Amino acid sequence: MRKNTYNLEFKLFLSGSTAWIGIAILLITGFAGLYFGKSFIDNQHSVIKKASILQTENTLKNVEHFGKDIGLVFFHNKFSMANLPGNWAGFAIGQRDVNPYLISATMLALEGQIYDTDITNPVTLLSGNMDISFVFLYLFPLVIIAFTYNLISELKEFGIWSVLRAQTNHIIAVIWQKLLVRLVSILFTALILLTTAVLYLNIKLDTTLFTITLLLLLYLGFWFALSFCIISLGKSSNYNASALIAIWVLICIVIPAALNLVLIRQYPIPEALQNVINQREGYHEKWDMPKEVTMKPFFAHYPQLRKFPFPSDKSFSWFWYYGMQQMGDDQAIKSKKAMENKLDARQHFTKVAALFFPTIQTQLMLNEMAGTDLSAHLQFQESYRKYHEQVRLHFYPAIFLEQDIHRTNLKDIGLKQFIPQKKSNLNGLLSIAVITLLLIAMSLFNFRKARLIR
Repeated sequence: MRKNTYNLEFKLFLSGSTAWIGIAILLITGFAGLYFGKSFIDNQHSVIKKASILQTENTLKNVEHFGKDIGLVFFHNKFSMANLPGNWAGFAIGQRDVNPYLISATMLALEGQIYDTDITNPVTLLSGNMDISFVFLYLFPLVIIAFTYNLISELKEFGIWSVLRAQTNHIIAVIWQKLLVRLVSILFTALILLTTAVLYLNIKLDTTLFTITLLLLLYLGFWFALSFCIISLGKSSNYNASALIAIWVLICIVIPAALNLVLIRQYPIPEALQNVINQREGYHEKWDMPKEVTMKPFFAHYPQLRKFPFPSDKSFSWFWYYGMQQMGDDQAIKSKKAMENKLDARQHFTKVAALFFPTIQTQLMLNEMAGTDLSAHLQFQESYRKYHEQVRLHFYPAIFLEQDIHRTNLKDIGLKQFIPQKKSNLNGLLSIAVITLLLIAMSLFNFRKARLIR
């Protein structure tokens, strides 16, 4: 009997155009999000591949044109590192469209080069790049609202509610059947998109897939619980629709924008500009100072380089020049650390605030597990700093001894690759689950009041 009731409920639900239109919108936009997300990441892979070829070509050209002066070769030659996007990056692009994924810098002062990025149309940055995570975060909730806002109110407005109450004492069970039908339809659509994403993006069947699947199911469950809570108030269809849309705007648009303003105001980063100024002053002011002002702190930084003879009698030497460049970076250390501390504080604030807002929490977790969040970019920058330091220490002796460039292994050094470490904060799953359970409990409490189910 119950099976027949569910079959009838499914037929009633699917007989209306709302169901098919909603499912079609989700599938079409989901497939489009997959295509655009993969195309965006494929383009980055293409750029990285070209950069690897150009790294070798440019090195050979520099050796050919400036090979008689080893210091000049390294003045022009760039060393590159690429932040390789993982397969999940096509699912959630995150901040890969605003942060540089390819860093190319010479052996000169690094702090003036590491933040360089491509020139991008600001209108494009404003609109962002579409991916399938956008569909899950913003479009699925709207379709859930469209499916559930008039679940009870429509029965009341058409006079069916009183007849239904006269025929059964299990009103909540009837309501649950209607809600379950819509829940199954949405989850089935979500699983179709997830399965397509796994195949299209060549995603591995691992714990990351399990965690993201659980995260998205919890997120969709949260919106069903929220709708369940609103319709349990027994208001009209207009009220339910208005309330749910208002909550969607609040949770998905207003609150994230407000939190961003709070972040900017609470944790401003004037150190970003100061960092560049300190680096430039630390280098340029050395031109007008005695060489000892540069070389003393330089040798204190690299005591192992004291063994190389410093040509103090020359008005210019690459030894002194690269020492000046290093002093520029050293003078910017305090402002760099202050900026990193501010960014860490922003990250901490965002993670704490996200515990109370499932949309923000879900987006943060998706970006974290896809390796496309701010933390992954900061890891990339730190990895390049270590690589740049290794390059300096490797070639400094050859430069200071003015060796023949062909005696070095410069031609063998190609583009380095960085793979971000994926992280997952399971506290986020717990926070969404707790909020969802609270909403369900409130709904059941409302439904048990006779005055709300008359």
